[in-house]
Amino acid sequence: MMEWYVVHTKPRQEFRAQENLLNQGFETYLPTIDMQKLLGQSLGIKQEPLFARYLFIHLDQVQSNWYPIRSTRGVHQVLRFGLNTDPVKVPHEVIQLIKDQLCEIGKSPKNMFELNDPVVIKDGSMKGLNGSFQEIYRQPNGEHRALVLIDFLGKLQKIKVPVNSISKVVN
Repeated sequence: MMEWYVVHTKPRQEFRAQENLLNQGFETYLPTIDMQKLLGQSLGIKQEPLFARYLFIHLDQVQSNWYPIRSTRGVHQVLRFGLNTDPVKVPHEVIQLIKDQLCEIGKSPKNMFELNDPVVIKDGSMKGLNGSFQEIYRQPNGEHRALVLIDFLGKLQKIKVPVNSISKVVN
């Protein structure tokens, strides 16, 4: 009987693992989401795995040949928990739920920053100041800048900084 299993990939090699498994005739599923990323000096959309370092593979525990999976480029191992030697099965319903949820989300990209995200300025004359992200806009020269609201000398001030000079504050 065909079941879904979890493949643990090497760091940032989910797409490579999927491609190599597909080339060997395995059925795989790698849920992805479009993310807004800073690519050089401009913003772009990059497809990222929904679950970093994991993808799903559809196999028959008895009939499928499991041996090539472990030695596939990009693959670390088939996921197992504890001392249990059986690979982790994922119910078909869970896979279908992930697919349905990704369809509901649609293909609108996830933004790097959301309105009022706490950020810290990493470099420049305002280095070390904390603020609140407001928006990203594109200048006429093509460079993307962020508008950040900071508390400076007891007053809220809006400042413009390069997008690559801010990062989210992790609580």
